[in-house]
Amino acid sequence: MTLLRPSDSVVRIGTRASKLALWQSEHVAHLIEASHPEIRCELIRIVTRGDRHLDRPLPEIGGKGLFTAEIEGALRQGEIDIAVHSLKDLPVDDAPGLAVGAVLSREDVRDVLVARNSWTLETLPPGAVVGTSSLRRQAQLLAYRRDLAVRPIRGNVDTRIRKVLEGEYHAAVLAGAGLRRLGLDGQISQWLALDVMLPAPGQGALGVQCRADDAHIRALLAAISEPAVEQATQAERHLLWLLGGGCSAPIAAYAEVAGDGVSLLLRARVANIDGTSVAEAGITGTESDQVAAQVAVELRRQGADQVLAARTPPALAGKRVVVTRPKPQAEELAALLREQGAEAILAPSVQIEGQADSRGLDDALERLDQYAWLLFTSANAVEAVCARPGAQSLRERRPPGLGVAAVGPASAAALAERGIQVDFVPSQAHGDALVAELPLAPGDAVLLPRSAIGRAQVREQLAARGARVDDIAVYTTTAAPPAADSLEMLRQGWDTIIFTSGSTARGFVAAAAEDAQIGEHLQRSVIVCIGPVTATAVRELGYTPQLVAAEHTAAGIVAALVEHYARS
Repeated sequence: MTLLRPSDSVVRIGTRASKLALWQSEHVAHLIEASHPEIRCELIRIVTRGDRHLDRPLPEIGGKGLFTAEIEGALRQGEIDIAVHSLKDLPVDDAPGLAVGAVLSREDVRDVLVARNSWTLETLPPGAVVGTSSLRRQAQLLAYRRDLAVRPIRGNVDTRIRKVLEGEYHAAVLAGAGLRRLGLDGQISQWLALDVMLPAPGQGALGVQCRADDAHIRALLAAISEPAVEQATQAERHLLWLLGGGCSAPIAAYAEVAGDGVSLLLRARVANIDGTSVAEAGITGTESDQVAAQVAVELRRQGADQVLAARTPPALAGKRVVVTRPKPQAEELAALLREQGAEAILAPSVQIEGQADSRGLDDALERLDQYAWLLFTSANAVEAVCARPGAQSLRERRPPGLGVAAVGPASAAALAERGIQVDFVPSQAHGDALVAELPLAPGDAVLLPRSAIGRAQVREQLAARGARVDDIAVYTTTAAPPAADSLEMLRQGWDTIIFTSGSTARGFVAAAAEDAQIGEHLQRSVIVCIGPVTATAVRELGYTPQLVAAEHTAAGIVAALVEHYARS
């Protein structure tokens, strides 16, 4: 059935609302209007399921097709006339009733690294956390550097960059084309060589969908399509189809058309997601489908089918993990655990309370121009400080000589959420690294808001470096008995318990002393500590931690657990 449009002189373009999607749609609109001056294009924004679930990894919720389903539905219903996609996000099989009417505007196909401290893939510190939700990128990253901790990262381009700059990740891998199109070249730390990171099939190119039977629109799109780009991407996408992989599979491919406009070289790589097995091939020919078939044969000879057929269950599948953090801070850790297949049992063992007397903090906030640094060693301290009226100056009129430092990603993210720029995050998320790496001059005044029951070590180390430290207690932690629903879940048993501070350990051990079943489970469980200070507190309580996270963050805890259960 051919659907009628409001007017043949108007082309309605369906688009997601992200900056990159809008750029792509506006770019195609410009090309259509330039080639057909009688045509006017109109953009119609559509929210997809992928946009509504930015908190979960793509493979977990169904892959990149989630960004196209609603738009394709609008296209079939005649609500829009065309849809512009990053070609790499389009499934290789045409959706029923639809066709790709144009392939065009291929940018640099390489992936890039966005990193703090201008790190490159070679100079990232051991165990660095690199963000990507692409299995293809994860596989190739780990094939190149097995020591990296690859973690899912979601959100638009700006959001992913912000997560890196705020310290949540050491780095992230993104498509260079997207950054270039948004004018964000300055955020790129490194363009990744194709020998290290081959792109996704179709990466860097735009694909324009239309209804298969819409002759008018297909004629408009034929005028802007680029044959060389079509030829190259056809080879890449046909290879993807031959291998039976979707656009989320760990399959990388890139075809280049030679200067004669006829022959092309297709390079491809298939790797398992931990990077331990890699199949690679490169073949030159003239027919896109034929070259793709030859490459598929070679990859299969090297075991690509076995790699793609492997369905490794999540590393923590079936594990019950107790999270003892206060609820406001527990969700991030619980989400990371669930991504690895674990059941997260939220059983907060402490609660956070502000100080009854805040006069010392209020006075210090009035004198911010006297400090060289304001140091935050926890997200709780951020919350306590930002609750005071004087903290408004940190957002609106910060003294020019004042720097704000955060001990790690959680503190940095808490500051960013409140509109406060973070000037320094150490390479490792603990107080020793913060003090050692902080750009500090002798005599600098430092404001250190912290827990009333916290250690004095950071203050003492700062003083040893010649700083004048105002150490102010801004909150305290008190034991919180488990809620009734938590008690019931705890009595059913668990595999692992996580302590993120000495106070969470003390609070939980006190609760276990009141319940024999919980006490027995604690004796048998794997105990994980966020860092050595927490581990010392656990030992003082008479228990032995089996794991201490190398990186003192939520992601570091989960990485330690994944490694532990991989060995067991």
